[in-house]
Amino acid sequence: MALRDLFTNTDPSLYEVRTQAPGPKGRLPLTPEFLAEAPSGDLFGMTMNVGMGWNPNDVNRDAVMIVSTAGGATDPGGNPIALGLHTGHFQLAELVNEAAREVAFRGALPYATYVSDPCDGRSQGTTGMFDSLPYRNDAAIVMRRLIRSLPTRRAIMGIASCDKGL
Repeated sequence: MALRDLFTNTDPSLYEVRTQAPGPKGRLPLTPEFLAEAPSGDLFGMTMNVGMGWNPNDVNRDAVMIVSTAGGATDPGGNPIALGLHTGHFQLAELVNEAAREVAFRGALPYATYVSDPCDGRSQGTTGMFDSLPYRNDAAIVMRRLIRSLPTRRAIMGIASCDKGL
Protein backbone atom coordinates (compact mmCIF):
# COMPACT_ATOMS: atom_id res chain seq x y z
CA MET A 1 0.00 0.00 0.00
CA ALA A 2 1.37 3.38 -0.98
CA LEU A 3 1.08 6.45 1.23
CA ARG A 4 -0.94 8.27 -1.44
CA ASP A 5 -3.55 5.48 -1.23
CA LEU A 6 -4.06 6.27 2.45
CA PHE A 7 -4.64 9.95 1.76
CA THR A 8 -6.73 9.63 -1.41
CA ASN A 9 -10.40 9.96 -0.66
CA THR A 10 -12.92 10.28 -3.46
CA ASP A 11 -15.94 10.66 -1.19
CA PRO A 12 -17.19 14.26 -1.65
CA SER A 13 -19.06 14.15 1.68
CA LEU A 14 -15.66 14.46 3.35
CA TYR A 15 -15.81 18.16 2.49
CA GLU A 16 -19.39 18.70 3.68
CA VAL A 17 -18.41 19.91 7.13
CA ARG A 18 -21.24 20.55 9.57
CA THR A 19 -20.58 23.84 11.33
CA GLN A 20 -23.88 24.29 13.17
CA ALA A 21 -26.07 21.97 15.21
CA PRO A 22 -28.66 22.28 17.95
CA GLY A 23 -27.14 22.63 21.41
CA PRO A 24 -27.85 20.36 24.35
CA LYS A 25 -31.27 20.60 25.95
CA GLY A 26 -31.65 21.80 29.52
CA ARG A 27 -29.80 24.21 31.80
CA LEU A 28 -26.68 23.97 33.85
CA PRO A 29 -27.40 23.90 37.61
CA LEU A 30 -25.74 27.24 38.28
CA THR A 31 -26.24 29.18 41.49
CA PRO A 32 -24.89 32.60 42.49
CA GLU A 33 -22.71 30.86 45.11
CA PHE A 34 -21.26 28.47 42.54
CA LEU A 35 -20.47 31.29 40.12
CA ALA A 36 -18.83 33.36 42.86
CA GLU A 37 -16.87 30.63 44.63
CA ALA A 38 -16.12 27.69 42.32
CA PRO A 39 -12.98 27.59 40.19
CA SER A 40 -13.66 28.62 36.59
CA GLY A 41 -12.58 25.14 35.50
CA ASP A 42 -15.63 23.65 37.25
CA LEU A 43 -17.98 25.71 35.06
CA PHE A 44 -15.91 24.97 31.96
CA GLY A 45 -16.02 21.26 32.79
CA MET A 46 -19.80 21.35 33.20
CA THR A 47 -20.21 22.93 29.76
CA MET A 48 -17.92 20.31 28.22
CA ASN A 49 -19.79 17.46 29.94
CA VAL A 50 -23.13 18.68 28.61
CA GLY A 51 -21.59 19.30 25.19
CA MET A 52 -20.50 15.64 25.16
CA GLY A 53 -24.12 14.62 25.75
CA TRP A 54 -24.40 14.33 29.55
CA ASN A 55 -27.69 15.39 31.13
CA PRO A 56 -27.28 18.92 32.60
CA ASN A 57 -29.24 17.85 35.68
CA ASP A 58 -26.54 15.30 36.52
CA VAL A 59 -23.31 17.28 36.09
CA ASN A 60 -23.06 18.09 39.82
CA ARG A 61 -22.81 14.44 40.85
CA ASP A 62 -19.68 13.15 42.59
CA ALA A 63 -17.02 12.52 39.95
CA VAL A 64 -15.42 9.07 39.64
CA MET A 65 -12.30 8.72 37.48
CA ILE A 66 -11.88 5.33 35.77
CA VAL A 67 -8.33 4.84 34.44
CA SER A 68 -7.50 1.96 32.15
CA THR A 69 -4.69 0.55 30.06
CA ALA A 70 -7.00 -0.34 27.15
CA GLY A 71 -5.45 -0.80 23.74
CA GLY A 72 -6.34 -2.23 20.37
CA ALA A 73 -9.76 -1.83 18.79
CA THR A 74 -12.76 -3.99 17.96
CA ASP A 75 -15.69 -3.69 15.61
CA PRO A 76 -19.24 -3.50 17.03
CA GLY A 77 -19.37 -7.31 17.04
CA GLY A 78 -16.29 -7.55 19.26
CA ASN A 79 -13.96 -8.79 16.53
CA PRO A 80 -10.43 -7.36 16.62
CA ILE A 81 -9.66 -4.76 13.97
CA ALA A 82 -6.40 -3.63 15.62
CA LEU A 83 -4.55 -5.75 18.14
CA GLY A 84 -3.45 -4.51 21.53
CA LEU A 85 -0.07 -5.35 23.02
CA HIS A 86 -1.63 -7.45 25.82
CA THR A 87 -4.15 -10.26 25.64
CA GLY A 88 -7.42 -8.70 26.65
CA HIS A 89 -6.36 -5.15 25.83
CA PHE A 90 -9.48 -4.30 23.85
CA GLN A 91 -11.81 -6.08 26.29
CA LEU A 92 -10.74 -3.53 28.88
CA ALA A 93 -12.83 -0.90 27.10
CA GLU A 94 -15.87 -3.15 27.61
CA LEU A 95 -15.06 -3.37 31.33
CA VAL A 96 -14.71 0.42 31.50
CA ASN A 97 -18.13 0.76 29.83
CA GLU A 98 -19.74 -1.56 32.39
CA ALA A 99 -18.00 0.18 35.29
CA ALA A 100 -19.14 3.58 34.00
CA ARG A 101 -22.74 2.38 33.68
CA GLU A 102 -22.64 1.12 37.28
CA VAL A 103 -21.06 4.35 38.56
CA ALA A 104 -23.81 6.38 36.86
CA PHE A 105 -26.49 3.97 38.11
CA ARG A 106 -25.19 4.51 41.64
CA GLY A 107 -25.64 8.27 41.25
CA ALA A 108 -22.09 9.41 40.46
CA LEU A 109 -20.58 11.03 37.36
CA PRO A 110 -18.17 8.66 35.56
CA TYR A 111 -15.11 9.80 33.61
CA ALA A 112 -12.82 7.45 31.68
CA THR A 113 -9.23 7.95 30.56
CA TYR A 114 -6.78 5.57 28.95
CA VAL A 115 -3.02 5.14 29.01
CA SER A 116 -2.20 2.00 27.07
CA ASP A 117 0.78 -0.12 28.05
CA PRO A 118 3.27 -2.36 26.27
CA CYS A 119 3.91 -5.98 27.23
CA ASP A 120 7.45 -6.58 28.43
CA GLY A 121 6.99 -10.28 27.65
CA ARG A 122 6.46 -9.38 24.00
CA SER A 123 9.70 -7.40 23.93
CA GLN A 124 11.91 -9.82 25.93
CA GLY A 125 15.23 -10.49 24.26
CA THR A 126 14.90 -7.45 21.99
CA THR A 127 15.89 -3.80 22.20
CA GLY A 128 12.20 -3.14 22.83
CA MET A 129 12.87 -3.92 26.50
CA PHE A 130 14.76 -0.62 26.71
CA ASP A 131 11.35 1.00 26.27
CA SER A 132 8.76 -1.43 27.63
CA LEU A 133 10.26 -1.64 31.12
CA PRO A 134 10.89 2.10 31.74
CA TYR A 135 7.55 2.94 30.10
CA ARG A 136 5.84 1.79 33.30
CA ASN A 137 7.22 4.83 35.10
CA ASP A 138 6.23 7.13 32.22
CA ALA A 139 2.71 5.69 32.18
CA ALA A 140 2.41 6.13 35.94
CA ILE A 141 3.30 9.80 35.56
CA VAL A 142 0.71 10.27 32.79
CA MET A 143 -1.98 8.45 34.79
CA ARG A 144 -1.22 10.56 37.83
CA ARG A 145 -1.52 13.72 35.75
CA LEU A 146 -4.81 12.57 34.22
CA ILE A 147 -6.20 11.78 37.66
CA ARG A 148 -5.06 15.12 39.08
CA SER A 149 -6.61 16.87 36.06
CA LEU A 150 -10.04 16.05 37.48
CA PRO A 151 -9.78 17.84 40.84
CA THR A 152 -13.49 17.27 41.57
CA ARG A 153 -13.06 13.46 41.63
CA ARG A 154 -14.29 11.63 44.72
CA ALA A 155 -13.00 8.19 43.73
CA ILE A 156 -10.63 6.47 41.31
CA MET A 157 -11.01 3.03 39.74
CA GLY A 158 -8.24 1.29 37.79
CA ILE A 159 -8.79 -1.39 35.14
CA ALA A 160 -5.84 -3.20 33.54
CA SER A 161 -4.95 -6.52 31.93
CA CYS A 162 -1.41 -6.74 33.32
CA ASP A 163 -0.29 -6.70 36.94
CA LYS A 164 2.16 -3.92 36.08
CA GLY A 165 -0.28 -1.78 34.06
CA LEU A 166 -1.52 0.37 36.91
